Amino acid sequence: MRILISILFLSFFYFSKADGFTVFEKDGYFGIKDQTGTVTVPAVYEKLGWSDGSEEVRNGVIGFKQNNLWGLINVRNKELTGQIFYTIKPSTTGYFEASIKGKFSNHLFHGVLDEKGRTIISFNYFTIEPLGANWLVSTFNGKRQSFGIVSFQNEILLPAKYQAVEQNSDFIIGKNHEYQLDIYSHLGVPIEYGLDSLIENRGWIAYRGGYAGFLTHFGQKIYDFEFKSFSISDNGPTPIEFPEWKIYKKDSLFLEWKCDSIKIGSGGLMTAFLNGAHHLIVKNEILLQNHQQILREIGDNHMVVQSSKTRRWSVLDFDGNKITSSYDSILSVKNLYLVLKENQWDILNSLGRKINRTPYEKLGTGKDGELIGNKNGYWGILNSAGGEVTSFKYDDIKLGNGVYYVSYLNRWGAMNSSGDWIVRPEFAEICSYGDLIVGRRGRGYSYYNDGNLRYRTTDQVVSKLGNLFLVKNDSSRYGLFHGSGYPQVLTIYDQIDLAGEYFVLYKNGSIEMRDEEGRLVVELNKEYQAIGDFGEDYYLAKKQNRWGFVDKKGRLRISNRYDSAKIFRENRAPVMLRSKWGFINKNEDLKIQPYYEEVSLFENGVAIVMLDRKYGLIDKEGREVLELKWKSIRRLATGNYIVQNMNGQVGLVNEMGGFILRPAFDDLKDIGNRILVFKNSEWGMLDYFGKPIFKINHEEIKVFEDLTMIKN
Repeated sequence: MRILISILFLSFFYFSKADGFTVFEKDGYFGIKDQTGTVTVPAVYEKLGWSDGSEEVRNGVIGFKQNNLWGLINVRNKELTGQIFYTIKPSTTGYFEASIKGKFSNHLFHGVLDEKGRTIISFNYFTIEPLGANWLVSTFNGKRQSFGIVSFQNEILLPAKYQAVEQNSDFIIGKNHEYQLDIYSHLGVPIEYGLDSLIENRGWIAYRGGYAGFLTHFGQKIYDFEFKSFSISDNGPTPIEFPEWKIYKKDSLFLEWKCDSIKIGSGGLMTAFLNGAHHLIVKNEILLQNHQQILREIGDNHMVVQSSKTRRWSVLDFDGNKITSSYDSILSVKNLYLVLKENQWDILNSLGRKINRTPYEKLGTGKDGELIGNKNGYWGILNSAGGEVTSFKYDDIKLGNGVYYVSYLNRWGAMNSSGDWIVRPEFAEICSYGDLIVGRRGRGYSYYNDGNLRYRTTDQVVSKLGNLFLVKNDSSRYGLFHGSGYPQVLTIYDQIDLAGEYFVLYKNGSIEMRDEEGRLVVELNKEYQAIGDFGEDYYLAKKQNRWGFVDKKGRLRISNRYDSAKIFRENRAPVMLRSKWGFINKNEDLKIQPYYEEVSLFENGVAIVMLDRKYGLIDKEGREVLELKWKSIRRLATGNYIVQNMNGQVGLVNEMGGFILRPAFDDLKDIGNRILVFKNSEWGMLDYFGKPIFKINHEEIKVFEDLTMIKN
């Protein structure tokens, strides 16, 4: 006991004195004195303290600097490390963060020393800092910084591959560069990979690939990932199922799927949405039985799938056999697969075999199945078989309109698929408009067509206007260029609009019209205020605040006598006199007297009209096809009309004013040969005779061509 007390006393005495150690300077050099003023470290060091500028002794240890390098000594002048560090500073109690320079770069690599100068965390990291009972470390590959966690025993708990790392009372959480979450125990044991999000609620609701699962605070999985969400009570979590969709093809059940909603895109490919995530749907037993395989792409003879659990990608044939191994990402381009693994891209053929010799840093799609690649920091072009067409020496390559925009020595040009320059690299920027390639250098623009320089100008392309290009000069005056690269209309106009097949040009308060070849149709005319829409060879024309019509040659065909007007359709044009609408023909015969407050154009011999806030239908002679008593009428693409009565109920009327469905529904959708109807918050489907195809008892119904999707 006496010996133990003595040891404790001496230890206390030593560290008490250590707290009183001070750095002193003599003749430009530094040493250390104890509380009594006794020199314990002679003043022979270039610097004593730490690379962050502080000077206090920590646990009887301090840094020393000689010849711009740092080492570690104790207060008894014992050298604990050599002078090998570029930085050194105190970290958490009893530990010191230091850095060394890499052998093959100027990057500093950080590690951790203890108070005896021993390496606790190896010098492999771009940054290092304490994180609770562990160390947060990062690496840097020249493009992005990635984080991980190392224990005080130098054990890797989380590999340094995450965009961000955090920990709570239950887990260590790593967010990868694709924004998915991987969770580990505090001992670094993996629990779940590839989560979209985590919500704490008497445990953890975890989402992956749009599906929800439930974990305890200890990471035990109570429910697997197959639910929409969970209701939490004192009795624990209760799973909430996704709505079930039944998909019918020509009235026969095609497949069933559980999800929030379904959308059908081009080619009839269906997409299921689940809590914001989306999965492609195809009738394949392998995928129907395994919701963990998320369909990302479907080709002629393959499927690109992603595991919702590991977030890894692979390619399967339609029998479920693997064509490729698992990768971080896969992009299918014609008969090739571009695969990413550990930040390197490779090219696989249709059998899943690697065909490139060296990996690429980036790969992307070019034109017509070609590829754009980056290797050793430079870009090049590959053909559709994966062969390298150009050298990899370009600063950047972008896909243009049928060409490649290529930056070489910080100048842009245009290149074809063979690697030949169409436009030499001499521009600050380059772009294309149809067959027109435009390069900018300073304030000047060079216009190319078919690889030949056609015109140099300061006029800048603003947009495509019809088959020509609208250009603007430095004075904000407008003109038109032809796709060949030559001016079609001089840049002298205040404004240019397209009306039908002709261009309306405004200049100094006057208007003229030109055709696509630049020929004058209407000469510069101060009488007209505006020339508007075009229909059946007649243009609307405004003069002295009154509207009339001119023909394609600019001749006045109907005098400017109307308050307002709309274009001709079916030899009828709506015109307004004294705030009422009627209709004239091209001979300016008043076929329907100005009587209505609102009118539409005629479609298939019928127009919608409104009087006293009630709508109806009339024919071209003004006879009522449907009585004016409706709250609203809307014309559909099918040629039928949705009518709404004053009570808000809707029905369906044909072009002759005959009822297909009497107003008895809250909403309806006419899909050509069937009608979706909505009543009392439920949907159903009827035929044109009102006979039910699907009863009105469904939450939602969608139709695409011969597919009907019903949500229950």
